[in-house]
Amino acid sequence: MCLVFLKKRREAINISLTQKFQKDHKDLVSQITSITKAVSEDKIHKAKQELKKFKLAILGHFMEEDIKLYWYLKNYYKDYETTMDTIEEFEKSMKVVQRDLLHFLDYYSREDIKIDYTFDRKFDSIVDFLSKRIETEENTLYTLYIK
Repeated sequence: MCLVFLKKRREAINISLTQKFQKDHKDLVSQITSITKAVSEDKIHKAKQELKKFKLAILGHFMEEDIKLYWYLKNYYKDYETTMDTIEEFEKSMKVVQRDLLHFLDYYSREDIKIDYTFDRKFDSIVDFLSKRIETEENTLYTLYIK
């Protein structure tokens, strides 16, 4: 009886964590929309504030995924080579994204840096990548976590 309770409890925790991550994703998309709107309305100060808020939010999300999701997956699937390869590839690519994204956010949130065509091009590329990444995470990694 106790083992059944613990298994159900673990499943509830797993589902609620993936639901939290999905909510984080929606919030991040909303923040991206706010940044895009501020830039399109030429409200540069507001755009820089939104970039700073976005940085804090995405850093928190990255840290929680590292601590809770990747740790769990690597321990749970340690004996499954193919699944581990997938998990490690996700984790490795996320580290590159984190580094590049944080560099971008640090640079463009500075008051002395102009938001121009280069910003637009880089930001569009980041947004495109993040949207694909979110979809892939939710359809691949999160399904592994619920098991």
